[in-house]
Amino acid sequence: MKSYKTHSLFRIEYLLFSFLMILQISCSQENEEIPQYGWFDFVVTDLDTTKNAIDLSFLNENVAGENGFVTVQDGRFVDGSGKKIRFFGTNLTFSSAFPDKETSTKIAARLSKMGMNVVRFHHLDMRATPNGIWDSTMLQFDANQVDKLDWLIYQLKQHGIYSNINLHVSRTYPGLESDVPQFRFDKSIDHFYRPYIELQKAYALNLLTHQNPYTGTTYTDEPAVAFIELNNENSLLSNWKHLPLLKGEHRHSLQNQWKIWLKSNAGGNTDLFKIIEEYDEKSSDAEKALLWRFLVDTEMAYTKEMSTYVRNDLQAKPLVADSQASYSGIAGIHREAKYSDFIDMHAYWEHPSFPGESWSRTNWLIRNSSMVSDKKAGTLARFSQHRVAGMPLTISEYDHPAPNFFVAEMYPMLNSVAAFQDWDGIYHFTFNGAYNQERITGFFSSAGHPLKQIFIPIGSIIFRTDAVKTGTHTVKLQLPETKVIDELVESGDRLRLHGSNMDYIWEKAGAPKALPILNRYEVSLLGDEVKLSEEIPEPEGAWVSETNEIIWHNTDSASSFFTINTDAVKAAVGYIGAKQTTLGNISIEMDSTEFNWAAIVLASMDGNPIDNSSSMVLAAAGRVENTNMGWNDHKTTVGGNWGDSPSRAEGIPAIIRLDGMEKFKVFILDPNGNIGNEVNVHKKGAQQSFTIGAQHKTLWYLLKRE
Repeated sequence: MKSYKTHSLFRIEYLLFSFLMILQISCSQENEEIPQYGWFDFVVTDLDTTKNAIDLSFLNENVAGENGFVTVQDGRFVDGSGKKIRFFGTNLTFSSAFPDKETSTKIAARLSKMGMNVVRFHHLDMRATPNGIWDSTMLQFDANQVDKLDWLIYQLKQHGIYSNINLHVSRTYPGLESDVPQFRFDKSIDHFYRPYIELQKAYALNLLTHQNPYTGTTYTDEPAVAFIELNNENSLLSNWKHLPLLKGEHRHSLQNQWKIWLKSNAGGNTDLFKIIEEYDEKSSDAEKALLWRFLVDTEMAYTKEMSTYVRNDLQAKPLVADSQASYSGIAGIHREAKYSDFIDMHAYWEHPSFPGESWSRTNWLIRNSSMVSDKKAGTLARFSQHRVAGMPLTISEYDHPAPNFFVAEMYPMLNSVAAFQDWDGIYHFTFNGAYNQERITGFFSSAGHPLKQIFIPIGSIIFRTDAVKTGTHTVKLQLPETKVIDELVESGDRLRLHGSNMDYIWEKAGAPKALPILNRYEVSLLGDEVKLSEEIPEPEGAWVSETNEIIWHNTDSASSFFTINTDAVKAAVGYIGAKQTTLGNISIEMDSTEFNWAAIVLASMDGNPIDNSSSMVLAAAGRVENTNMGWNDHKTTVGGNWGDSPSRAEGIPAIIRLDGMEKFKVFILDPNGNIGNEVNVHKKGAQQSFTIGAQHKTLWYLLKRE
C-alpha cells in the first residue's frame, strides 16, 4: 500500500502536468481560429468553365482519340499510343444528350475541367424529340436531334473526352408491345423474338453508320467513340421467373424455340413454363438443368448475333460490350467473357425504392444510411465478383443518390477501391440538366448537387493519377464453363432482373466480406471446379489493404470510418467527429457535430507527394440540402417537396495539422474553385496547422506553395 506522502506527491505531479498541458494547449491555440459549426449557402455553377486552380483538363488528351482507337492490351485499356488509360466520367440521358450547341460546348469544357474523360450516352432511344432521338412517329430519327448529338460528341472530342454509345436502353419496340411490367422496354423478349432483334440491328445501322458532319466520320470509324453497349441491363436469364407471363406472339415464339431446342437436346415433351411455375415444389434437377441450358443457349445465340453484326457487318472499331455482367449472374460472366471486349457493371448505394407506382416523383423512400457503416462492403463487393481475368472492368453507372445525408463518401470510397483493385472505368450517373437551378433537383444528377461536383476533381485525382497503389496479389475464383449449369441449378433461383447469384457463389467458396479491401480479386474461367485460389480469413478488426493505404474500420457501425493514407492523398470518411484521425504526418482533429460524420480529403493536384506538392485541394463536407427541404420525421423521404434554392451546406469544424512539411499557404475556394481569402496558418516548431469550419462558408480549400 502506498504511503500518504507518496500519494500526495503523485497528486501534485499530476496537477502540475495537467496545468502545463492546459497552458500548452492554450498557447498553441493563441493564433488558431476556433472551428465553427453551422450551415451556409453553397451553390456550384453547373456549367462553370473558368480556368482556375481546380482545372484538371491537363489530364485529358488534347483531342480524344488523337492517336487512334482505344484497345485492350494485357487486360487493360490503352489509348492509340499504347499508353494505359483509365476512364472517369458521367452519363447524359434523355434530353440532356441533346442540348443546344452553346450548352454542349460548356458541358464539354466543364467535364474536362473537373477531370472527366468519358461520357456515356444513355436513354437516347426512349422518347421522341425533344427528349429523345426519334421524330414524333417514333419510327425515324429526328434530324435536328441527331445534329445536336453530333455536335456534342464533337465538342467532347475536342476536350479530350471519349464517348460511350448505348444502343437499346429503354425503347419499347413498335408493333407488339408488352403490357407485363416485368418486361418493360421489352427486356428479355428482345433476346429471342426475331422482329425485335431485327429492329435492334436497324437502330444500330442507322445510328452507328451515320456520318457526323463535325468530325467527318461515322461512329463505327470514330476513335473518340471508345465503347458501344448493345443492350443495357438486359438478359433472358434474369427474367426467367416471369416467362410464364408472356402473351401472344411473344409466348408462342419462345415456346416454339423451346420445342425445336428440345429435339436436339433429348428433352422429350417437357413443358417450359410448367418447369418455371413448379420450380420450387415439383421440378426435378434434371428439368431445371434443361431450363437453364435452353436459356443460356438462347441468350448466347442472341449476344453472338448482335455483337457479330456490330463488329463484322457494320465494321465498328470501338470496343463492344453486350450488357452488365451481373445480368444472368454466373452465365452473364461467361456471356461477356465470350462476346464482349470488357466487363461492365452497375451499382447504387441506397437507390430509392418505390412502394407504389414505379418511379413515382412523390412516393419513394431511402434508408438514408452511410455505406461506411456497412459490414458487407456496401456496393464495392459486387464489381470484382464479376470481373474476368484478362479483361478490363468498367462501372458505367454509379451513384449515392440524393437526398442521402452521406453523399460525400461516394468518390473517396469508390475511387480509392477502384484504384486499388485496378478497375478501368467509372461513370457517375448522371450530369443531366436543367443546369444552374442552384439546388438539388432529383436523385441522380450531379448538376445542382454541391457535394457530387466538388468531389469529382478529387475522385479524378484518386483514380486517374495513380495516387492510390494497385494491389499486387490477386485472389481468383475458378469458374469453369462446365460448371455453369450445375451452379444455376443450385442458385439460379436467386437471379432477378437487377440481382445476381455471384455473391452466393463467392461466399460458398469461402470469400470474406472484407475481400474488396484486402486484395485484388477476379474470376478465372480456367480449372475444372468452382473454388477459391486460396483461403482468406475474415479480419477480426479493421479491414486493411495489402498496400496499407486503405483501412476500413467498420466493426462498430456508430463509429465506423474509412481512411486513405498515401503519399498523394489523405482522407478520413465517416464518423470522425469528436476525435483525432492521424494519417502519417497529417492529423485531422474534428469537433462534434449533429452526426459526427464527415468526409475530409486532402489531395495533391500536381502529381507530387503532399510533402512537396505545389498545389493541394482539401475538401471537407457533411450534409447538403436545399433550402426548406421537406423531410418526413424519419428522414427517409422528402416526397415531392425537394425545397428551394439555394442549396445549403453543413460546415465541418476541424483543425488540420501537418508535421515536418515545407511552408504553405491556405486559401478559401468559392463554390466554383476560384481562390478567395487566405486562411491563417499557425506554425509551431515543425508543425503547421489551420482551422476549417462554417466561418469560411466553403467546403474546399487550396493549399499552395510558391
